[in-house]
Amino acid sequence: MYTPTLAAAELACLVVIYVAGMMIAIYRLPLQGPIITAHIYAAALAVVFALATYGSATRANNSVLRALAVLNIISVLVGAFEGLFYFGGFTIPDYALGMGIGFGFTVVFASAMMFYSIRK
Repeated sequence: MYTPTLAAAELACLVVIYVAGMMIAIYRLPLQGPIITAHIYAAALAVVFALATYGSATRANNSVLRALAVLNIISVLVGAFEGLFYFGGFTIPDYALGMGIGFGFTVVFASAMMFYSIRK
C-alpha cells in the first residue's frame, strides 16, 4: 500500500536527525534553539512513520514486511530512549553509543522495508 512512501518519509526524517545531531556534536551547540528542536521533532516524526509503516505492512498482509516493521519500531524506540537518557543529563558515552546503534538499525530496517515493498 503506502509502505514505500512511509519508509522514504522515515528515512528523510532520519537525515534531518543525523544532520542536526552532528551539528550539535561537532559544533558543540547548546541544547536550545532551532537545531535541537529540529532533532527532537524529526525523531518524533520518525516514531510516527515507523508506527504507520507497521500499519501499512499489516494491511498489506505481508509477514516479512510486518517483521521488518516490528524490528524498525524496536530500533527507533531504542534510539529514542537512549537519546532521552543521553540528553537528559546522563552524559555517559554508553547512551550515545546506544543512540547511534538505534539510529543505524533504523536506517537498515527502514531501507529494507522500502526496497522490499518496492520489489513486491
